Amino acid sequence: MGSKQTQLTTTLTVKQCAEVFRIGAAGARGVGSVLGGAAAKLMGNDVSGYFTPTNDSPFASLDDDQPDFTVGAYVPKFSGGGQGNGTAVHMYVWDRGATRTVELYSPHGIGGGLHARKLITKVSDAFTEADPRVQVTAG
Repeated sequence: MGSKQTQLTTTLTVKQCAEVFRIGAAGARGVGSVLGGAAAKLMGNDVSGYFTPTNDSPFASLDDDQPDFTVGAYVPKFSGGGQGNGTAVHMYVWDRGATRTVELYSPHGIGGGLHARKLITKVSDAFTEADPRVQVTAG
């Protein structure tokens, strides 16, 4: 199991970050994703959409810097789409006063790295478009 991640620093509000994430995740759905999602829906395997990521670690309660907002989106893939295959992208936002720290994270299995990187790139690009002064640190 691998992952792709990126960290951003932006002056957008937490609410604006949520909207930018929604736009970026929607923009990551190409024709293949739409077709894969439709096939999954027809077969009753559609798990696409938004969700709230959870931290199930037994050490989670010790984290003294919890994000102020978290959201995830599951984006289907064309390949094997009828089975509901896809990749998730998570966004974690910390309000740091004058700026927000945003972490984008996309876990993937073997062979899913390209799709995960595409999701991270699309969402990151949406932030760059919304806030030209955003600072991006590739992970």
